[in-house]
Amino acid sequence: MKWESVKALRVKGKPWEIVLGSGVILADYLENLYFNSSFGLIDMLVVFSAIALIFFGLKSFKLFWVPATYGIVLLLGYQLENNIPNYVALQDWMASVMVSVMHLLGITAVASGHIVALNTGANSLLLNVESDCTGIQGVLAFGMLSTMALLDTKPRALSLAVLLAVGFVGVFMVNILRLILVFLTFDFLGGSWGTPVHLYVGYGLFIAWVLIFWSLAFKYLTPLPQVSRNAVLMSKEQAGP
Repeated sequence: MKWESVKALRVKGKPWEIVLGSGVILADYLENLYFNSSFGLIDMLVVFSAIALIFFGLKSFKLFWVPATYGIVLLLGYQLENNIPNYVALQDWMASVMVSVMHLLGITAVASGHIVALNTGANSLLLNVESDCTGIQGVLAFGMLSTMALLDTKPRALSLAVLLAVGFVGVFMVNILRLILVFLTFDFLGGSWGTPVHLYVGYGLFIAWVLIFWSLAFKYLTPLPQVSRNAVLMSKEQAGP
């Protein structure tokens, strides 16, 4: 979406900016190595900002602040998830939805709170619909990502509200689809397949929905080119009486 703007940048990182950005990246990786920690969202945000500094300098941040802010919103989503206890009701509800879907597909399932037992009996499989499964992070991320993108088109407030409502509902439904795929994978293919599907399928579905949403939203919000009055008169004259 912003590639043309990125290509149009003429500013480049100065020597001190290149050194500073490279030092920040090196320090971040050394910190993770020293504490034996994984490369997380904060690291992504730091390294992304440092790369922008290296290649385009400080002045480029007027273009790159949007993805940087997106990373901050994801961090706030994690904090929100960790500090609001009311997710339990949503977890229990989503567990009951999964049980209903499994029954429709002919799979035995029983929910106890947010714990779902598949194929109750000797081969029972217990799946926990945790707070991460509620999709709140995805809703927050989608809200920030889609709103920032759509504001560039300067839409009317009503049009923006309708589109965002559709987008939020879509994200929530995508999360339910993700859970269904995870449950089916665990049930038919076991944990060796279920675990990676649980970790990664949500990202693919989320990206797919955002791209679909953007294509529809921009098509709906982008005004049609106006035909000048002279062109209309000329076409009428050519058409004859």
